Amino acid sequence: MSAGYYVEEACYYLYKLKLKAEDIGKQFNISAEQVANAVKEYEAKIAAGEISYEQETEKFWSTLLRENSGDEKVTLVDEKGRYYHGWRTELEQLPTENLVKLLVLNKDYSDKHPLSEFSKTQPAVGYDPLIPLRNIRRTVELIDEILQKRPATEKEKLSRGLRKAKKEGEPKRTSAVEKKPRKASKLTDRKSKK
Repeated sequence: MSAGYYVEEACYYLYKLKLKAEDIGKQFNISAEQVANAVKEYEAKIAAGEISYEQETEKFWSTLLRENSGDEKVTLVDEKGRYYHGWRTELEQLPTENLVKLLVLNKDYSDKHPLSEFSKTQPAVGYDPLIPLRNIRRTVELIDEILQKRPATEKEKLSRGLRKAKKEGEPKRTSAVEKKPRKASKLTDRKSKK
């Protein structure tokens, strides 16, 4: 396939994603008229049955568009330790309480991970098995950065949320009444038998 085919494909899917022809043209260093022609050519190929419309291709161009517009893909972890992905703009829209929960959960996971210390060093050249852990560390920094930009009232909620999250993570303390009596040691048993 020629380079022209990929330009047509890109123009078509980006145009379907509501991007203006002028903006698409700037990305590919072509005029808005050339973009309109590329979209028409691609639509004609779809109508003729030469190619088909594909959701995966649209998703690919959508992801590229988001990344090119400054959005950042982030890696997060859930309560069970499973990885999943999101976007920076999605994090920015979350309420402070949810961001604090994500921050605490991901920070705890990355700090308690057995390879945590290794993920703080420079990445290896070539294959790096610690990429997911490094990405979670990056996400923790990003969430912290987002929270620091929130207004003062939000920061108060943040500090309350962090204190509450720490308390929930600590083991529950029992009062002196609830404590079980200690078993007598062998030494004290021997003395009482004599």
